[in-house]
Amino acid sequence: MARGLVLAAAISLAIACGPTSVVAQSRQPPSFQSSGNQAFDEWRDDFARRAVERGRDPAVLARLLSGITPDERVIELDQRQPEFVSPVWDYVNNRVTTRRIDDGRALQSEIGGTLRDVEQRYGVPTGIILGIWGLESNYGEAALNYDAAAALATLAYEGRRRQQFENYLIALAEMVERGLADQQQLRSSWAGALGQPQFMPDVYLTTAVDWDNDGHRDIWTNRGDTAASIGNYLQDRGWRRDEPVFDEVRLPSNFNYALADSTLRSVADWSERGVMRVSGGAWPGSERNLQAQLFLPAGAEGPALLLHHNFGVIRRYNNSDRYALVVALLARTFDGGSGSLAASWPTHAGSLNREQTLELQTLLNGLGYDAGSPDGLFGTKTRGAVRQFQGDQSLAADGFPTAALLDQIRVRAGVTPEPAREPRGLQRAGIRELQRLLNRLGYSAGRADGVIGGRTRDAIRDFERARGMEVRGRATDVVLEAARAAAG
Repeated sequence: MARGLVLAAAISLAIACGPTSVVAQSRQPPSFQSSGNQAFDEWRDDFARRAVERGRDPAVLARLLSGITPDERVIELDQRQPEFVSPVWDYVNNRVTTRRIDDGRALQSEIGGTLRDVEQRYGVPTGIILGIWGLESNYGEAALNYDAAAALATLAYEGRRRQQFENYLIALAEMVERGLADQQQLRSSWAGALGQPQFMPDVYLTTAVDWDNDGHRDIWTNRGDTAASIGNYLQDRGWRRDEPVFDEVRLPSNFNYALADSTLRSVADWSERGVMRVSGGAWPGSERNLQAQLFLPAGAEGPALLLHHNFGVIRRYNNSDRYALVVALLARTFDGGSGSLAASWPTHAGSLNREQTLELQTLLNGLGYDAGSPDGLFGTKTRGAVRQFQGDQSLAADGFPTAALLDQIRVRAGVTPEPAREPRGLQRAGIRELQRLLNRLGYSAGRADGVIGGRTRDAIRDFERARGMEVRGRATDVVLEAARAAAG
């Protein structure tokens, strides 16, 4: 039987029988045919046994997990999430777009009354709800190309966050048992997120809202349920009504950038240190006692932001400063403001790709700076190690990694990188291959016709920035080799 029909049968069975019949069914763990991957089979069988012990229905587990094999595309996407591997300015500019803003305003016009009612109930501004909605699913227009059970099983088996994704799988099985989602609704993102607000299954169970009281918490097609579910999520995670998300600020000369260390200080404290709002004027008295941390998303040369409590609440939706910043910028446009920051991004400084970040972590650890386990992801621990190194070298301790900083760390560690060779231009066949690879990696190079046009040059530049390469926009053998490596 086809996988879709099997899963649909499981859902129909759960709906027809209800919880009482589920309890009465055999509690023996299900058995599976081999997937051809012994390690995956061992994980799947053990997971199913433990899930049954936690009360899940063996028949539903059997149908959800039968015929699944690990999806290498899911693992690849997990390892190169744009929150971590693209320069912050590319991440922001590629998401705060005219199209997304226009579509959000159109939706705001269509269901403005519902959005105002949701804001009134949960205290979360309409702009924030629309910002998350647009970023998560393009207001419900994004295609969900993955089977949720297969995606979640792949990431649980892969092991980096095994317990987390096993819990998601168990919640998905509960959704099926309770008849809360049909087969089409179990389509997901590569990470197993569901519906227009992209809720993980456990979040759906605890947080989704039946706004119109029709008996269904429909985050797939019902706009009122979707908006209310986002609002309820943020309220539940601590959203503070009528408080700001962030302020863009201007720092005084000779500022101590080591203060951008995630420490919370009152707005009054920051003001006394010479920090001023870019928008001008003093902070209102009602905001001077608010706690905020200084955030330098692109180091000392880029914008400076004071992050308030609600910025952290947005991060509960997606644990990324960049994500929260994009949501806040989109929200500002829906309130009639600008979707860009006043300060320019320091694109000339470049940023590090994953391989370079891995080298930076390894070298810092070797020098006695604790950058954590080298994984190529620039997190809090690595940022702290960079800040300590910068301070010891009398550099601006902004914690921001650049190619120039990596060179200084190499010198300190006594490492001499191989000199870069002069790139050679590609012939038509090589250009076609490069175009195909760039398109596969998500850079829009246009048709793979072997002809260099503006679209292909822009795609090459975006790829070079994301990989921390010198930005030339030329189709060369060096770019082709990097694209082959990135595509695996």
